[in-house]
Amino acid sequence: MTLHLARLVKRKLLSATVSSLLFAFFAAWYTRHEPFFYHPPAGAAPGAFSQVMSVGFIYLLYSAPVIYVYGTFTSLLSDFIGFCILPYSKLRLVISGMLHGVFGLILFPASLAAAALFFLVDIVLAARFPGQKE
Repeated sequence: MTLHLARLVKRKLLSATVSSLLFAFFAAWYTRHEPFFYHPPAGAAPGAFSQVMSVGFIYLLYSAPVIYVYGTFTSLLSDFIGFCILPYSKLRLVISGMLHGVFGLILFPASLAAAALFFLVDIVLAARFPGQKE
C-alpha cells in the first residue's frame, strides 16, 4: 500500500468515525419525541438529554459498523471512479458526491443521510489536511 493510499484510507476511517457519531446523535435527536423502542425505567426522569443519549448509543451500536465497512468502501470506490472519469478536474468532486448519494440509496432515508454526512465530513477533513489531496 503506497503512502498516498494509506493516508487516504486513514482519512476515510476518520470520516467514518466522525460521521457515525454525528449520525447517531442527529438520528436520536430527530426521533426524540417518538422513539419506538425507548421506554425510561420506572422512577427515572425522562429528560430530553438523557433520552437522546440513551437512544443515541443504540443508533451508534447499529449504524457505526455499517458506516465503517460499507461507507468507507463505497467512499473509496466513489473517489476512485471520480478520479478515473475526470482525473485532474474539480468536477470529480461532483461525480464523487453523486456516487455517494447513489450508494446511500440502499435504505433510503437513513442511509442517504449517513452518506451525505460522510461525504461532507470527508470534504471538511480533506480541506483541513491539504497535504493529503487525492
